[in-house]
Amino acid sequence: MSINQQNDEFESQKNNNENGEQPNSSTLKEAHEDPKQSRCTSILDYLQVSLKMSGNQQPDEFESEKNNNESGEEPNSSTLKEVHEDPKQSRCTPILDYLQSRIKELYMFKNNLFENCTKENPHDKENLRKKIDEVILMVKEKKEAAIAENKALYYYLLGKTWCVQHPVDDECIHMLKKSLKLNPNNSEGWNLLGECLVHLKMFSKAKHCFITSLKYGKSKQLLRNLAIIMREVQLLTSENVKECLEAGIEYAKEAVQIDYTDGKSWAILGNAYLSLFCIEQEINPLSKSIISYGKALKDTKTAKNPYLHFNRGVAFKYAEMYTEAMISFEKSLQLDPAWDVAKKTLNDLVKYLTTAQTLFQRKGQIRTKQLQQMTRTLDTRSLGLYSKPIKTMTGQLILEPTPLSKLQNGLNCNKVVCGKVVCVVYYQEPVPYTFCMVDKELNCIVVSVYNLSPSKGPVIHDSVAIPEPYMTQIDATYKNQKFQYPNLRVYLPLTMAVNKKCLSADCICQPHFLTKLF
Repeated sequence: MSINQQNDEFESQKNNNENGEQPNSSTLKEAHEDPKQSRCTSILDYLQVSLKMSGNQQPDEFESEKNNNESGEEPNSSTLKEVHEDPKQSRCTPILDYLQSRIKELYMFKNNLFENCTKENPHDKENLRKKIDEVILMVKEKKEAAIAENKALYYYLLGKTWCVQHPVDDECIHMLKKSLKLNPNNSEGWNLLGECLVHLKMFSKAKHCFITSLKYGKSKQLLRNLAIIMREVQLLTSENVKECLEAGIEYAKEAVQIDYTDGKSWAILGNAYLSLFCIEQEINPLSKSIISYGKALKDTKTAKNPYLHFNRGVAFKYAEMYTEAMISFEKSLQLDPAWDVAKKTLNDLVKYLTTAQTLFQRKGQIRTKQLQQMTRTLDTRSLGLYSKPIKTMTGQLILEPTPLSKLQNGLNCNKVVCGKVVCVVYYQEPVPYTFCMVDKELNCIVVSVYNLSPSKGPVIHDSVAIPEPYMTQIDATYKNQKFQYPNLRVYLPLTMAVNKKCLSADCICQPHFLTKLF
């Protein structure tokens, strides 16, 4: 029985990507199987199977509403000082219809900003700024006639127009507040106010607005916002983090079910899965995030979003599919050449792979005689607790000490390797922690350890024993550079024995990634 289930390589996924194909999953159900299935399977194996199968305050009038929400009560209209309008006023009217059509055009222009701007100035916001000013002026000019038709709707539309510009200002919040006082049942109004509060980094109040909005209606936009806000770091604690992230996944899945072809919903679902991967040692969510990003790319509009390609690159990087990762980061840069984060991430990854390959080839730049002296002390005692039979659910398990030269690609069951650390591979990001080690035969291998704090990792001269090692062959290409070296991938750092002792729980460090909220 395996005591440290590592991940199998998803060669099928790599082959598909090398051929220019997108990860495939025939149905949503197939992309969201029981997470328990990942306990004894690797990310690579799982994905292969999956691919085959397919300082601001909240307005006072909202405080009472928030408290009611938290206690499970319905919104209290009296505390909101509502002034209900005649239901007959909600019918379509000429002035408001015209305003809505102009605002819709404005939002369409915003969503297609990259297409409307010139190639010389791909991120020039001047045209958008002019259009916003034009529409706001027009809406204000129609104020008297529009208010006569429906005051609540007029203030909502004015607030919606203000929302297009960033950063969101007080005028926008004020208009939406006035609208909701007149019509507190406006689900879209609550949702829009929540989005504005997110931009102001008032995340707790934004979450309240989204949950309130859900009481009056459900849309894919609202569900996507809920999926995003559930993973907001400022709202997460060690007690609720997993529950919140799983709830975010469910909201994103609902959004996908409403519109299966909507790329933005798929991208947000991919982000939700990637967030869960970052706080768990289960690798199932990582493969699901890659599948979801692949679905998102089928939407031509979403495929033009640089954040989608960046986050997909992060997922590929954690899966050690480095060719695909670098291609994704480069695509992100093509869509947004001024984005320094994407540029730095790509350059850091290329530098990391170059350094890892060089140090592997040179065995940490340590001379043979010194390597012999370092490894002379390697013996059975260096295995730590793995030098004796290990108790398992089904009895005792004896791990066989194995030289690096005898390892097979994939999971090496019932075996343990031991070596001396000869170098640490510097990486700008904390995950993975990477080092090279040599065994008694002076064979060298690269070891990438996930969820391990950089300050707690093994250093030069330390002995390291790894039970049931999972070996892969890194084979990545970027432009004219090629990276090839054997690698041991360790997802559970607490199973490693460093200087004969297992690592403690305070050595754990979780990865993180950057996403665009709205």
